[in-house]
Amino acid sequence: MLNKVKIMEASIEKWEKIMAGRRSDSGVVDCPPCRIYYMLACIGCPIAWYTGKKFCRGTPYPAWHHHQIQAHDKLLKKVYCDECLTLAKEMRDFMVEIRDVLKAEQDGGKDDTRGKNKPHG
Repeated sequence: MLNKVKIMEASIEKWEKIMAGRRSDSGVVDCPPCRIYYMLACIGCPIAWYTGKKFCRGTPYPAWHHHQIQAHDKLLKKVYCDECLTLAKEMRDFMVEIRDVLKAEQDGGKDDTRGKNKPHG
């Protein structure tokens, strides 16, 4: 069985590297959950499970993606300005939130709090 906590930790690490300016975002190509679940139309994806929506709807990702296109229009999606950094932090924090809920559930906590902590567009 796949360890979804570890998958989310890899996603957190991706966003921390983006925030630090050490990597760019290639969307589904380098997203740890997408590498496993995207071809399955997000079925089983911990992010889709948490939000109740597929393809990262209901997460901070669409705001990051649209900002990258509208403000920077570059091939590499990375931190170019303060807004980029803010949006990357929001994505990282959301990945942390999902990881923590998965961890609590894995550790025996039956409290299902997915999607109830923060509303996301």
